[in-house]
Amino acid sequence: MSIESSILKFSGHQTFPVRYGWIYKIIKEILDNNSISDKQTIESQMVSMGMGKNMVLSIRHWIRVLNLVVCTDKKNQTYELTDLAKRLFVNDNKHPAYDEYIDKIGTVWLLHWLTQSIPSDNAELNTSRWFFNYFNGIRTDKLQLAKDINLSLLNHSKEITEATLKKDIDCFFQTYSTKYTSTSKINEDSFTSPFTELGLIVQFDSKNYLAELTDRKSLPIEVFTYALIDFIQNKQKDNKGEIISDETTISFDTLLNDVGSPGKVFRLTSNGLSDKLDDVEKLTQGKIAWTDTQGLKQVQHHFDDLHKVEPSVYLDSYYQR
Repeated sequence: MSIESSILKFSGHQTFPVRYGWIYKIIKEILDNNSISDKQTIESQMVSMGMGKNMVLSIRHWIRVLNLVVCTDKKNQTYELTDLAKRLFVNDNKHPAYDEYIDKIGTVWLLHWLTQSIPSDNAELNTSRWFFNYFNGIRTDKLQLAKDINLSLLNHSKEITEATLKKDIDCFFQTYSTKYTSTSKINEDSFTSPFTELGLIVQFDSKNYLAELTDRKSLPIEVFTYALIDFIQNKQKDNKGEIISDETTISFDTLLNDVGSPGKVFRLTSNGLSDKLDDVEKLTQGKIAWTDTQGLKQVQHHFDDLHKVEPSVYLDSYYQR
């Protein structure tokens, strides 16, 4: 997928970052068969969810951005939860929810992957997806980020207004950045969104933000393995979602630097990716392994058919700890 072929979607959040408790509330609405697109249900959802109109619109936006729902009827705009969303947040008679109230850091990492990895078809681009897929720096500020995004979209058929981009950038930093006080302690006021827990972006003064590459020790190997398999599967599909490759190897550099890759989305260092791949080999019992032969780094899988592998099977061990 090229940046020119993406769908620009730099609005919809009503300037609100996703908040703790919101996912639980909107999932309950979906389970109760209440529409998350019908304008006629907004007032009733304001009451049932205990929030204002703009927040209701925002939470409807976020459940789609988080890729926890699929559209089952485009004409009537009806949605249902994905199988993964059900496993994560819905209790049933057979399986208790993995993490109904998002108490585990691994769930936040998983939601980050679902939100920021770019699919092969119908990819929607916003500030956060641009940042975690196309940004190559370490330090930035709001004005510079706006310049970088506009420059990258010069050949795109659509344009973003300055006001829309500014609001989206503001929301992006509210969603992801952690603030530090003058004593270097974390400011609790910055924990509006669960994504601030990941430490991917730090606001170190009134203007500047730092997004360093690290080894991401808080990223569970089970979640990383999910992302790794998901990425390779999507990499082998065309923009219509059709499988076009059954290659069993993929380069280390692709996993580190390609758009939509675990290395980009999780902002990993080369050593951090190496360490994660070592742990993947242990978790998968050798089904996925990597080699470094004379400087040629490659990852190889030993599944009979990678596209029949459900990445979420590797999440069980994390949530059963």
